[in-house]
Amino acid sequence: NTFYWKFYRFDRFDVYSYDEGKELSLFVADYLKDELPRIESFFDYNFEKRLIFIVYNKLSDFKQSNIGQLLLDEEKEANVGGVTKIIQNKIFVYFEGDHIKFKKQITGTLSEALIYEMLYGNDFKDNFTGSTLLNLPEWYIKGLVSYISNPWDFELENRVKDGIIHERYEKFNRLEGKDALYAGHSFWKYIADTYGESVIPNILYLTRINKNVNQGFLYVLGLPLKDLANE
Repeated sequence: NTFYWKFYRFDRFDVYSYDEGKELSLFVADYLKDELPRIESFFDYNFEKRLIFIVYNKLSDFKQSNIGQLLLDEEKEANVGGVTKIIQNKIFVYFEGDHIKFKKQITGTLSEALIYEMLYGNDFKDNFTGSTLLNLPEWYIKGLVSYISNPWDFELENRVKDGIIHERYEKFNRLEGKDALYAGHSFWKYIADTYGESVIPNILYLTRINKNVNQGFLYVLGLPLKDLANE
């Protein structure tokens, strides 16, 4: 289909929509007014670039987008587990009929964009997959985004317990997909509960400076990643 885009401009972001997407775009803008400062405060870091939110009325519209070659081929999609939602300073979101899920999606993509910018500079997500400067295990960003977007609940706890009981988390840095997400979420929750959430921005900063995941934890917490994963 052909989309006829229009946008609303705010102080720090633009929100694009099409056809009957006006209500959704205003919902996104209203949510961002509080959520953007909250996320920046959590990470003690402010976005350097203006953000552009591109809002799709439904998943099927999102999937046919050709902006920035958004869709991945089947092989890449199988490897990374889904469709790219962030390209440079553009953040793509789509509505699934549930405003609570929609808020979580906005928070998740916003957090992910900020984490990428913190770790890779303000050209975040640009040629990210080809970068050899910093090799992050899959649980690192997936788990942190999940930790910020989703409160800990019985479902998460049961999934993590199941993973531990069946020894799926033994090779922590090699985890993929849902295992990486759930184990990573519980890992960052453990860090926040034990050392306080304020250490998380320091860990990311020192990970970027040293270009090494283990060094980020070692310098801030005094323990190597292996010991923290065991705990």
